[in-house]
Amino acid sequence: MQLFTIGVFLLNDDGTKMLNENGEPIPTFSNDEVMSFARVFTGFVQSQPRGNFEENDSSWNAIDELIVDPIYHDKFPKHDLTGGYIGDGYPLCVDLPSRTFLRKGATYRLLGDSPRPHAFIDEGTPMNDGPARVFELGENSRLREILCNSVNGSCQFQMTVTLDSNIECDTKECQVDEARVLKVHDVYYEYIRPPCVEQVFFNDSKKVTYKNSFRHSSCANPLLPHAAEACCTEGNGGTLTATRYTEYVFDHERVNFSAANVRCSRDGLSQCDFNFVQGDGVVGLHWTNSACQIAIKVNPEGKVAIVYEAMANIIHPNVHKDNMNYFKVYWNGDFPRNSLDENGGNSCGNGECSPLEDGGCFCYIEVDEEAVFSKMPRTDEVLSKLYIGAYDPLTYNDDMFSKEFGEGVIAYLAGGAYSSSTVFEVEDSFGRVRLMKNSIETVRVKNSEYSFRNAPSFMSLLNEESAERDALNEVNALVDHLLYHQNTAPFIASRLIQRFATSNPDPIYVSSVAKSFRTGKYGSLGSGKYGDLAATVSAILLDPGSQSAVLDADPYHGSIREPLTKALHVLRSMEIKLENGKKVLENHFPFTERIFQMAHSFPSVFSFFLPENIPSGRPGEAELTSPEAMLTDMPKIINMLNGLFSAIKYGVSRCNNGFGRGDNESNCQEGNFTDAVARLSFDSQFSDANDVVTELSTLLTGGRLGVQNKQIVIEAYISKLPDKEAGMRIAQQLIISSPEFQSSNTVVKNGQPRLP
Repeated sequence: MQLFTIGVFLLNDDGTKMLNENGEPIPTFSNDEVMSFARVFTGFVQSQPRGNFEENDSSWNAIDELIVDPIYHDKFPKHDLTGGYIGDGYPLCVDLPSRTFLRKGATYRLLGDSPRPHAFIDEGTPMNDGPARVFELGENSRLREILCNSVNGSCQFQMTVTLDSNIECDTKECQVDEARVLKVHDVYYEYIRPPCVEQVFFNDSKKVTYKNSFRHSSCANPLLPHAAEACCTEGNGGTLTATRYTEYVFDHERVNFSAANVRCSRDGLSQCDFNFVQGDGVVGLHWTNSACQIAIKVNPEGKVAIVYEAMANIIHPNVHKDNMNYFKVYWNGDFPRNSLDENGGNSCGNGECSPLEDGGCFCYIEVDEEAVFSKMPRTDEVLSKLYIGAYDPLTYNDDMFSKEFGEGVIAYLAGGAYSSSTVFEVEDSFGRVRLMKNSIETVRVKNSEYSFRNAPSFMSLLNEESAERDALNEVNALVDHLLYHQNTAPFIASRLIQRFATSNPDPIYVSSVAKSFRTGKYGSLGSGKYGDLAATVSAILLDPGSQSAVLDADPYHGSIREPLTKALHVLRSMEIKLENGKKVLENHFPFTERIFQMAHSFPSVFSFFLPENIPSGRPGEAELTSPEAMLTDMPKIINMLNGLFSAIKYGVSRCNNGFGRGDNESNCQEGNFTDAVARLSFDSQFSDANDVVTELSTLLTGGRLGVQNKQIVIEAYISKLPDKEAGMRIAQQLIISSPEFQSSNTVVKNGQPRLP
């Protein structure tokens, strides 16, 4: 955040800092947000080592991206920068239409000949008497036809397939709540569920247990397909041994609680609080008919931790009464406070909650849902008062919603009336189409006035339902949250201008570039989409803030050049040439040790310098920033000049502290390139001294070499004639010593002695 997206202070569109009523800058985030966002990146590990490249350490993979182990990814809600949660604006998983895997937009990813999924975890292997049950699509399945993609009678499997319309279910497909891995001929696809969130608090929770009651148990939302059925015989004594539904579709299949009840009844059985599940397809969690109780612990800061209470031998540590997994919630006013924690406490909500020995309060909760609007709202009302997103209404059955149009708002009414199921479609200030559900869920402390908004999370609190898919959706949601933050456009504009144009851009210039970032347009350039970098860079390079002729007279315009840029500029423009068939490799240029800068070798996450750096001296007195000035202390300046002078006089070698490596300095004579790896081979086509120096000025300073400095270089060049090569070398050394080469400013001397 600090470095790449929003910065540390809120900004106006022109890049100036917003101030509070006391005239102080307003921070964009606090340590609370840093901790919240850090939890988004938990569980990331290195990819397995490759076998197709040479590497001395085969245990290290520095090529491929990190992968996420969802078991170790934080599963609790994360608050954002704007008074909400990462996950606000996404549809609830309970609101996805039935058999979403057959709806428009459903996505499938090719697995090949292995049924092992990548997007989620199919934990364990069931001990089946017969062969494993897989979800194999029938011959008449429209989905099978699409995934096969037959050409001349042979399937042409694609890596990714997305349905462009709703399709009808076929036989077994009609019995499945949620697809996971599907078999098409001898090939497997995995279904990638669309991004959705779960509200972490819910009513009527049911206990789910592993295949025997001696393993851990947890509470689950009965509306979600989180477990398999476990069916018992009525009155089978104290053993309570359960089995799967005889006609279950595939081993790792999940259903919701209601579907589990229906399945058991079809076998003449019923759900129970079993001791064991036996038979085929026994893997993962199973529903019981036992109720769960959800409670919270409230710490002195008002943060809460979830506690599950159930008749079970073991409750998962994440939700055990002793857990310390506190997260931020947004209370509607005050919250229960333990009077022992602070003066002015309220006795844990006037006794409605219980005080905890180690501080805080323990409370039982319930969840209410209500509609927010009873008539057509405005766009700003939809965006400011609704937090729950919605799935595309057009993918539901045709008779599910009716449309009503307002000013900038489309309402999709379920049953023809405004209710908590109504969906509003609006466009936000970034040009995104937003679908928002007309609902708010409130978590209430039982028998009290204390309440807070329910919190969404991409991750299920059930370890068995941990999915890479959901962890990556959460990461993407955070990236989007930062991308569409109000600070991003002016912050990115300021930083890019510093790199491309000037260290101290004026507010009008920043505002113009920020506008191009937001609109995706600079004149006729750009796609018109938010964040278009083609439009942004066009604005940076073509705006009057960069091109105006008056900038030549502006002492604030321009910047100091980076050491690495200067070194590579000389080597390339002066046409570096290999000597004696030698190869120029990175280790022949120890830039990191000599000039303290090298590509891909940042000393820390803060790069080589700070964008806000204000140097000492007169620029600092004028409060001018100069990021690159952090690399211009005396040792670095001397090392840079020694290295470039040596390259000009002796080629790339160790002579006189040059950039080369090795110890051989026996042939350090100017113009002798015997021990050099490479040398600068530039030779001007001109013979006139003025023309030669003009050409060098163009190549090394962009033609900005001042009249007085140019005359000094010409005289030095002439003094070496008729040895033209010696004249070239002295001219090159003088130009790279000039302020015009060291910075991008136009330099004008005032004729006065330099101040000490």
